[in-house]
Amino acid sequence: MVITEQIDNGYRLSLMPNSSISWQGSLLFLVLISFPISIIGITFFFYGAPIILPFAGLEILIVGTALYVVFKKSSKKEVITLTKEKLTIEKGRFRPDSVSEFIREWSYVFVEKPSHHWYPIKIVISSKGEKIPVGNFLTEEEKKEFVSSLEEIISEYRAD
Repeated sequence: MVITEQIDNGYRLSLMPNSSISWQGSLLFLVLISFPISIIGITFFFYGAPIILPFAGLEILIVGTALYVVFKKSSKKEVITLTKEKLTIEKGRFRPDSVSEFIREWSYVFVEKPSHHWYPIKIVISSKGEKIPVGNFLTEEEKKEFVSSLEEIISEYRAD
């Protein structure tokens, strides 16, 4: 998902992967799956097959772990802030884990075309020999939307 917004002194582009379900939805799914599994495990326990109960708990644990891993992967966020003076790239999950600042006029945006059409395109922001890939989690359409938004902003700054 690409969100472009105009701020006081420039533009902010927020990049986030598409999330199919929220954390609350994931917990609801886990509860709805856990209930019948627990009922089946307890029923087998009372009918003399206690070995089923630990496997039912293990199944619930595996599903919960998988939901957590998927949620953690989908909570990435990259924020690119463009002002007349500088370009800032913030990467992280719920807060910026890494922040890179460049002088905007010395920064370049490269769109690396893949060698084969089934490989994804790569977007790299470069300045002073440092290259930072952005939007690796975006779909091809979202990458094209992001590049066109950047081109519009850059052409607006060049006109000034």
